[in-house]
Amino acid sequence: MKNFDWCAYTYRHRIALQYVLEELVQETELKEQMKQRAIMHDRDKMFLYLFLEQIDCQHYHVAHQPHHLENPLQKSYEDLVETVLDFESAPYTKPDKPLNAFDFTKRLLSLGYIEQEVADQLFSIMHDFGIDASYDITQDIQKRAFMESLPQVTEEMILAEVEAFLETDPVREIQYIRERCPEVETDPLWRKWELDKE
Repeated sequence: MKNFDWCAYTYRHRIALQYVLEELVQETELKEQMKQRAIMHDRDKMFLYLFLEQIDCQHYHVAHQPHHLENPLQKSYEDLVETVLDFESAPYTKPDKPLNAFDFTKRLLSLGYIEQEVADQLFSIMHDFGIDASYDITQDIQKRAFMESLPQVTEEMILAEVEAFLETDPVREIQYIRERCPEVETDPLWRKWELDKE
């Protein structure tokens, strides 16, 4: 499987994001909205990883997902909540991203990657969730137990996620792959999905 390690990395991150969502978001209506978003969070990357290089997938994802601050897309309150959940869940499964949401946002601000106004919006959300402080997630016994309970990811698990993603008919992602990688038409996985849609 192309980019298996990146798919597994994303699979585990998606589980961590859902865990953090359950822990932090208490308001019923917002929680339901964020659960719906969590279903799709980063699934596009898992699909793209199967056919394209990791860096191309990352660039595409960041450019098209409003929870990423790097792009110029309009951000709703829910987009920023997803950003906070994304940042906060990163240290659970990403050794290369050890900072919690508060510390990571401070770092982005200090490096000039985000404006003070955006940082203040994120800090306000963190305050509402009770995570507007520096701390090391790995020192929390409950959080460590969760991290240790994460499953070993298999190709079958990844393909199930990708098939669920394809059920949403992601025309934009499919077109992007066709443009970047025309030889995909001969890929057995691609042919299977194309035939399943007919």
